[in-house]
Amino acid sequence: MDAPDFAAAPSALALGWLFVLLRTTGLFLAAPVLGARTVPARLRLALAVAVSFGVWAAAGSPSVRAGATLATLVLPALAETARGLACGLAARAVLDALEAAGQTAGLSMGVGYGAMVDPFHGASSGVVGELLSAAGMLAAVELGLHREALAWLARSVAEAPPGTPLAARELARGLVTDLTGAAVLAMRLSFPLAAAATVGHLALGVAGRGSTPLGAGSVGFAVALLAGGASLYLCAPAFVAVAARAAGAVFAR
Repeated sequence: MDAPDFAAAPSALALGWLFVLLRTTGLFLAAPVLGARTVPARLRLALAVAVSFGVWAAAGSPSVRAGATLATLVLPALAETARGLACGLAARAVLDALEAAGQTAGLSMGVGYGAMVDPFHGASSGVVGELLSAAGMLAAVELGLHREALAWLARSVAEAPPGTPLAARELARGLVTDLTGAAVLAMRLSFPLAAAATVGHLALGVAGRGSTPLGAGSVGFAVALLAGGASLYLCAPAFVAVAARAAGAVFAR
């Protein structure tokens, strides 16, 4: 840890902390757990201020000299916000893969037609997606995802002090890679649930050919629901653990 530079001008010290605050705010806006909609905005802002000051002080109170004009500070300020926002978005996308997988599986099971309000994402989602999303958030808290996020913030400030030029191309490439990986993860997680419901539909179709009076319309929903529900019961714990660990791996880089 570097020694605090008390010889720097107060304005340079204040600007250094302000840049760290912008990076912290970007992280708190997008990161799972820390940026959950269920957490009041005022509480998130207060936590961002406290955490940013602690991280800034622990990094040796880095200072940033102000430019000749205010316009010269706009790009560095945007760069600091982008650093925290990109990392938070990458981790959130991994956990959102659970909600997307549940939504796809719910449509296959026949329970995705009714929607409910998702308090974590502020949008409507199916009951299966809501269940997996809530379980993923609980697993993230249990595995200490919020602590991983704060540890990443401390490392990033130490390795790239405020005012460091942003490698925009590498940042964008990494974010696109993470978002693509999250989409692939959602497809992989939804496959066992959707496959079980499809097998149930096929079994009912074969049985319906031999028994015409069988109410395929009414029985089909129950068969698909039972097959998908059994698959969800068996696979959900593993799905949640995989997504929570993958989200933590984003902050471990």
